[in-house]
Amino acid sequence: MDEVDIILEKIDRGVDVNEVRRDIVALLADALQRVRNNLGYWEKAHLAHAIAELAWNVRSRQQPTTSWLRLCLVDLEKALVPADQRNENYTPRDELLDAITFEQLAGDLEVVRREADDAE
Repeated sequence: MDEVDIILEKIDRGVDVNEVRRDIVALLADALQRVRNNLGYWEKAHLAHAIAELAWNVRSRQQPTTSWLRLCLVDLEKALVPADQRNENYTPRDELLDAITFEQLAGDLEVVRREADDAE
């Protein structure tokens, strides 16, 4: 995914972490919209992880930090892997994760976006 590579390059160049966070939030929001009508277990798992990892970055006491941002981008990229290129049976399914909705993911992303804005 070209967008992920662009953001990783920004991290490597030491671009302001707030700009990187904004880019990641925009990319996550776009990814959520892309899979909205086909939000399966795979997408839920990786997008939920990506949002949580972004939140860990925003809430980290050590600032600026980029480790959580890098992991976030890995999960974001995995969320958009085409179905025919996945191994969805590598782990048992979790009923709670399976029950997550688009609205919950979008709401969580909005909370993290606001926290990131407040951290600037």
